[in-house]
Amino acid sequence: MIHQTGRGVLPANHYERQIPRILEYAARQQAALLSPQMQDELEKVIPLQGIQYQVIDLDGRIVYGWKGESYVNGPEDLIEKLNRTDSYNGRFVKFSPILDAQQRLKGMLLLRYSLNVTANNPRNGLLVSLVLGSLIAPFVFIVLFSAIFARRLGKRLEPSITRIIGGARRIQQNDLNFSVAGEGGSKELTELSNAFEEMRSALEQSLKREWQLEQERRDMISAIAHDLRTPLTIIRGHADNLIENGARHPERLERYLLTIRNSTQRADKMLTELLFLNRIDMPDFILEYLPTDLAAFCERKRQEFDLLCREKGVTLCCSRQQWHHHAEHLLLLDSARLEQVLDNVITNGLRFTPIGGEIEWTISVYEQHIIFEVKDTGPGFSEQDLRFMFDRFYSGDTSRSQAQGHSGLGLYTAKLLVEKHGGKIEAGNRTQGGAWVSLTVPYKCAS
Repeated sequence: MIHQTGRGVLPANHYERQIPRILEYAARQQAALLSPQMQDELEKVIPLQGIQYQVIDLDGRIVYGWKGESYVNGPEDLIEKLNRTDSYNGRFVKFSPILDAQQRLKGMLLLRYSLNVTANNPRNGLLVSLVLGSLIAPFVFIVLFSAIFARRLGKRLEPSITRIIGGARRIQQNDLNFSVAGEGGSKELTELSNAFEEMRSALEQSLKREWQLEQERRDMISAIAHDLRTPLTIIRGHADNLIENGARHPERLERYLLTIRNSTQRADKMLTELLFLNRIDMPDFILEYLPTDLAAFCERKRQEFDLLCREKGVTLCCSRQQWHHHAEHLLLLDSARLEQVLDNVITNGLRFTPIGGEIEWTISVYEQHIIFEVKDTGPGFSEQDLRFMFDRFYSGDTSRSQAQGHSGLGLYTAKLLVEKHGGKIEAGNRTQGGAWVSLTVPYKCAS
């Protein structure tokens, strides 16, 4: 159309680019420009189809030019607006001084123009519309496409987002019995839902551990109350008997006092085990490794265990099955904690070994670890024992125990101490009858 009509489209700054040429002409005419006779000459220089002008004197009065709105109100306003370009209702006004030969201010030339394609092309409205439309069309298409795409994408993603939001609210209510894994209408939303599911799973595990610890705490309090009630009841009963019948039956005095002492020792032992157990669970609990003569340590413990076994009428057999040459030197071990583990394991075996039975203790020393194995000729472990024997406060199957009243902390404490050493504890039943417990403890040679 531009080619056929021969009309071009004037850019928005077309008339603004004419201003330097007009001002150059005005500067050459100097004060003569204030004469009305100069109007025709000035209008030959100014393109009136796009620029309106005013020539004003020092008092701000219009000498000639556009008779519309006045932009200068008096001499002071004239001085203030010299060499400025201001905007009025979307049009721009250039204020240029008119000087005489001595460079004295005589008046002002105002040029009003627009920076607008439509305003600069009043007779080419259709052409301007086509040009502008061709420029705007891609952006309109992008906006429409984005709106349609966003709407369809929103419908596609809304169910998954709703499920994730619902999951967050269920977490807020401590309800973790749900899953959002794989939910999503896009790759990013799927990754988000999977990350959300990992967070939910971790939180669920954390809450389960917290609930389990709370349940264990309650069980511990219940077990402590139950286990302490028995010796305290015995102490109270015998103390009452002493108060009521001590004077009339002096021959019972020693027996009552012995029972009270034994019950007191039992309660004290139980509290000591609980305090030690609480200490093991603390993060700052560490083992104290010292150079230890393993042969001397085992001989001392053999003598102690032999005395306990003889008091019950049980035979103790102690032997070395393997003896690496490292054992001839000092080994770095926490002998106090190792002694505590052996005491718990052997006294537990002694508790279930009948009179005339036998306890076999074998020591095997290898290049990097020691194995202590304890076997007895008792009734062995039940299926329930094998599942729970290393749990806290597990007292064993009462049908196989002849001696009651232990706290259920011995094997649990032994397991913790062996694991603190970096070793392991195992248990099972012998084919010929009886039970066995094996302790594996790593060691280092003391230089």
